[in-house]
Amino acid sequence: MSILTTTPSRRSFLKSATACLALPYLDAFAATGKSSAAELKRMVFLGQGYGFLPEFYPTQGGKFSEIGLTEGLSPLKKHQDDITLLGNLLNVGTTNPHCGSLTFLTGVANEGRTVKNGAISCDQVAAERLCQNTRYSHLTLSTDDNAGHGQCLSLAWNKQGSPIPGINTSLELYDKLFSAKETKEQVMRRIKTRRSVLDGLEVNARSISRQIASSDKEKLDEYYQTIRQVELGLKRQLDWANTPKPKAPYGHPETIDGESEVKLMFDLIALAFQTDQTRVSTYMMPSQSVLSSMGITIPVHALSHYNISEERKVNAGYRDKKCMELFGYLLDQLKEKKDLNGQSVYDSCVVAYGTNIKSAHGIKDFPLFLSGGGIKNLRRGESVKLSQDTPLANVWLTLLQQAGILIDRFSHSTGALPQLLV
Repeated sequence: MSILTTTPSRRSFLKSATACLALPYLDAFAATGKSSAAELKRMVFLGQGYGFLPEFYPTQGGKFSEIGLTEGLSPLKKHQDDITLLGNLLNVGTTNPHCGSLTFLTGVANEGRTVKNGAISCDQVAAERLCQNTRYSHLTLSTDDNAGHGQCLSLAWNKQGSPIPGINTSLELYDKLFSAKETKEQVMRRIKTRRSVLDGLEVNARSISRQIASSDKEKLDEYYQTIRQVELGLKRQLDWANTPKPKAPYGHPETIDGESEVKLMFDLIALAFQTDQTRVSTYMMPSQSVLSSMGITIPVHALSHYNISEERKVNAGYRDKKCMELFGYLLDQLKEKKDLNGQSVYDSCVVAYGTNIKSAHGIKDFPLFLSGGGIKNLRRGESVKLSQDTPLANVWLTLLQQAGILIDRFSHSTGALPQLLV
C-alpha cells in the first residue's frame, strides 16, 4: 500500500521505529507552494585557531581574477569568484593571541569561560530569528582539540554570556541528526556492522519513488548516497579508534584523521541545512589533529612561531593550503545539495570563516572570509581592504541585517559596512 496521501507530508514518509530521519525538501511535499528563496537564509560561522603566514595574504585589493591568488589561497581557485577576503579588521574584545576564538563571535572581552556584560554571540542572534520553525535552534559544533582557541567550549555564547557546549565529534553529530531513537552504543554497533539508518526506510522509499517526479527521485538518491558515504566514513573512524598508530618511516598512515573528521563535520552541516533541521551552525575547528594528519609532527602552537626556522615556515605554508582545501570542501558540499527551490543550499547561505589572529601572534588587521549566496549583493571574488582597524562587529552587524535581522547595533559595532555590498 502506498504511504502517499493526496498531499503527502515528510512525516508520513517515516515509518521506521529505529530511526528519526529528516528528508530533503521534495516538490511532492510542497502543498502550499515553494518557500521564497529570497526569504530563506542560512548562516554558518567557522572559527580557525591560528592565523596564516604573511605571504598568504594578497598585497593589494581587487578582483582575484585580476590580481591572482597567492600560493596559500590557490586551493580556492575553483571558488575564487565566490569568495570575499576582508582585510584590516580589529576585534576590540581580543587581547590574548592564544585565544583566537574566545571572542570571535561576541567581540567582548572574556574572563575565563564567562563573557563580561552578558554578551551574546552573533550566531545566537541569528538563530533567534532564522530558526523559529526548525527542529534545532542551532547546531553548535566544537572539538576536543582546542589548541589556539582559548578556554571556550565552542564559538557560541547565550544571552546570559555563558558558553554553549559544542558537539565534539562527527559521530555525535550524526547521532543527533539521524539517530535520535538509538543509543550511542546502538549507533556504533549498527555502523560497525555496515547497517545504515536508511535500511528501515527501504520499503517506504520504494513506495514513494514510484509516485514522485524524476527530479525528486534524483534528490532522494543524492541524499541517500551522501548519508551512506558519511556512515562509511564513521565506520572507518570507529574501526581505527582503538588501534595504535604505527611509527611510519615516512608520511602518515591511511587511517581516519583530523582532516577526515573535519570533512565529515562539513558533510553533516550541509545535510542539516538541506533537510532544514537548522539554519544556523557554528564550528570551532581543530588544528593539531589536522596538522598530524598531514604528517607534520611540529606542535601547532610551535608552528605559529614560524620565524624560528625555515622548516617551520615551510610546514606553516602547507598548513595554510590545507585549511583552504578544507574550506573549499565545505563550499563544494553546500553547492551540491539542492533545496525545494531547486537551487543549491549554498545560494541561501552566508558563510563566514576566520580567526582573531593574522600572523604569528598578531591580533590586529586580521582576515575574514565570506561566501555564499545568502546575501545577493555581497561583493564576491575579490580581496577587500577595509579601513584600518575596522571593527569585526561591523561585519557581523552587516551580515545579520542582510539576513533579515532587524538590529542597528551588535557588540562594539559602530555601524554597518555598505562597502561590502555592490
